[in-house]
Amino acid sequence: MIAVIEFAGKLPRLPRYSQLTRWFWQGLDEGLFQTTRCADCGRLSFPPRPDCPDCLSEQTEWQILPTGGTLYARTRIHVVPEAFIDVGPLDVGVIDLDAGLRLLCWLVENAQTAPLDSRLELVALRHANGTVIGARRMVNENA
Repeated sequence: MIAVIEFAGKLPRLPRYSQLTRWFWQGLDEGLFQTTRCADCGRLSFPPRPDCPDCLSEQTEWQILPTGGTLYARTRIHVVPEAFIDVGPLDVGVIDLDAGLRLLCWLVENAQTAPLDSRLELVALRHANGTVIGARRMVNENA
């Protein structure tokens, strides 16, 4: 399970839901981090997709993933789009997940100043109008 952190207020913009990705977003809101895996070759894909980028199979299934990873890169965005003025500056990072995927997400709590190669864990950032992915330093550094 992924930790869910509650935030007051709404995000100015949320990712778009589709017939495929609604399972991802609903799972994230319930504390699950999941993506699609090719049933033929085993390749994980993120973001979730209906087909495999390697073997082109359309036989995909949902798989719950571990939420640990390593901070690959981070930055603070000071000049933000007008819609994000009230929540800027934005701290974002690229995380190399233990499952072999790389993703971009918001850095929260103590992750904004974490050194590169720090161990992070994914968290769900639940706002009044939806949930997005974030990352923080691991609660248990030995995990």
